[in-house]
Amino acid sequence: MENNTSKYFKYAIGEIVLVVIGILIALQINTWNKQNEEHELELKILQEIRVNLKLDLNEIQEDIEIMADINAACDDVNTYLRTQESPSEKFFNNAAILRVTPHFDPNTSGYGLLVSKGIGIISSDSLRNDISLHYERLYSYYKRYEEERLRFHALHSEPKLIQHFTPLYDETQKYYLKHKISQEGFNILKKDSAFTKVISAIAYENSSVKNRAERVEKSILSLIKSLDNEIKSLQ
Repeated sequence: MENNTSKYFKYAIGEIVLVVIGILIALQINTWNKQNEEHELELKILQEIRVNLKLDLNEIQEDIEIMADINAACDDVNTYLRTQESPSEKFFNNAAILRVTPHFDPNTSGYGLLVSKGIGIISSDSLRNDISLHYERLYSYYKRYEEERLRFHALHSEPKLIQHFTPLYDETQKYYLKHKISQEGFNILKKDSAFTKVISAIAYENSSVKNRAERVEKSILSLIKSLDNEIKSLQ
């Protein structure tokens, strides 16, 4: 009887050990599965953020080109008013560019997914920090610059331009707009010193935003490079 009892306890202990081992194996498999799922999710999010940034890069570069056109138009209009006695087609076109205010609308679906899943899913500390700074600080700071320019445009440049010019839609022009002014209106405009000041202020506001846009462009390029390296290591 004692021998049977000993065999029973050994059998029971063996069963318990097997159950524990089974549980540990199941937990390990579950951990591996979870890690694989997080790995795949991290890769998916990083790839989507990269796609978003490529779109953002194209848009910010287009905006930078537009702002370069605005600065050139400011110089041309001021020079024309000082040196010419009658308006021309080129003057109409340059004056119209002064009304242009490019607006950057970043693509944030990838970052939104990252935030919803938890930013800690990104394994690289430096990349996680760079992404957070880019979306939370750089983009929001750039938006403030754009909003300040829009306020200035609404309060100062738009009223002054409307005072002197008649805006006309023209699909043959780069920005689909032309500003018309009569000879009499041009003579009045040449004597309006306030208009010259507004043109200089447009150039200043535009240059400030352009400078900030170039910083955004630089950050996007750097972040895309970091994402490429991280995506390559995860694949």
